[in-house]
Amino acid sequence: MGETIRIQDTASATDVYLAAAQPSPGAPLLLLHSWWGLNQDMRDLADRLAGDGFTVMAPDLFDGMVLTTIEDAEAFTTAIEQGGGGPGGLNPDRIMGRVKATLDHLLPNPEVRGDRAGIVALSIGGWYGSQVAAQPTAVRAFGPLYRDRSQRPATAASVGTPADTAPSAAPPAPPRRHPPPPERIADARH
Repeated sequence: MGETIRIQDTASATDVYLAAAQPSPGAPLLLLHSWWGLNQDMRDLADRLAGDGFTVMAPDLFDGMVLTTIEDAEAFTTAIEQGGGGPGGLNPDRIMGRVKATLDHLLPNPEVRGDRAGIVALSIGGWYGSQVAAQPTAVRAFGPLYRDRSQRPATAASVGTPADTAPSAAPPAPPRRHPPPPERIADARH
């Protein structure tokens, strides 16, 4: 079972759920939560991934806010996009700072084996993860998990595509307010 630690990001301190690999050390994995927040389901997923040999860090992107209804999640993420999310005025730049700071803390962690991390990102976390994975960073693989009724399920052809080529059968873009994720996914086999 993991623990909550506190790290410093560019603007403030951020709570991060750390689940060390069993056995340790493990491959580094950054887990980015959905619009529901860093809830118990996300902590359970981090623990499960740790049991599979990953050392997982899951930053709390929403300052402890956990949402339970679609209406609340929609209103909160809209407020974030407008720079007024939560009591501290969360905005995309502050959240991106948390994502990058968590990655910077993950790689040198003594529970980690390796110098490049994987990212698993759900829903809104996928947008932030895609921005980090699209830049030359210490990211080995990016796995976004987002689907709405307008999208086809991911196929083997669209997952694990080498970074220098675009997927040939990309699903149509969902209606969303965020910029689309990059068309490339880093190949985890390299």
